[in-house]
Amino acid sequence: MTTPPSIPPTELPPLSTADPKPTSDGTLQLDRVTMSPGDTLRATGKGCSPGAPVTLMSKGERIGATIADADGNFVADVQFTRLEAGRHWVTANCGVVLTAAVDQLLTSSSGGQSSSLIILVFFVLAGVAVLRFR
Repeated sequence: MTTPPSIPPTELPPLSTADPKPTSDGTLQLDRVTMSPGDTLRATGKGCSPGAPVTLMSKGERIGATIADADGNFVADVQFTRLEAGRHWVTANCGVVLTAAVDQLLTSSSGGQSSSLIILVFFVLAGVAVLRFR
């Protein structure tokens, strides 16, 4: 019985949602590090090709666009259409790739106070009905 030859294991890169890596020395800055649904962010970048179109993306969705000025700088509004809590990586593609992150915070009201009030009103009305029909 012969043993098959040993084949070294293939090393695959780990699956990761790690930070996207920029491809230039340019920068992308957002005016806030956290945001609520519906907020508009202001993105400021530098390091683009002069006059290049700038497309801002997050999770495959276009969230803003503008054109770089003669010095390769830009300012653009960023608007998310999806409501997803957590970290969102914003990528500006303008011939080079620039990245920045923002955390989207979702808040909700439990409505616990209004449901307690409804229950209280129900029992008061039930008590009045019992006393009235005695």
